[in-house]
Amino acid sequence: MSQHKVNQPETSQPEIREYEVKGMKELSQMEKKHLVKQLVRDRIENPESGPWEITDVRRGDWEAIGDALIQPVEIDLNDKGKDAPVRVWFDITQVERQIEAGTIESSQR
Repeated sequence: MSQHKVNQPETSQPEIREYEVKGMKELSQMEKKHLVKQLVRDRIENPESGPWEITDVRRGDWEAIGDALIQPVEIDLNDKGKDAPVRVWFDITQVERQIEAGTIESSQR
């Protein structure tokens, strides 16, 4: 019996567009980047997820983790596709905040 390989289209990661997240305009560029990564992961696991509405954003105090300073960010969203609340946590590093603010030269990135 011969086996034939079937050409299957590559599955690309889903995209999250800014209009799918109500309230995203209030986030910094780095926060948007981290949030979108988390939402893409959520959509891969559950294609029904989204659109979302940000209900709360909490930024913690700077903490030293290893050799880096990080600021924890916690965002609460309502996932309308699942009709459920979602909480996303991530850390923004001091370097990311400095890049965002333009205080680090491009040669140091």
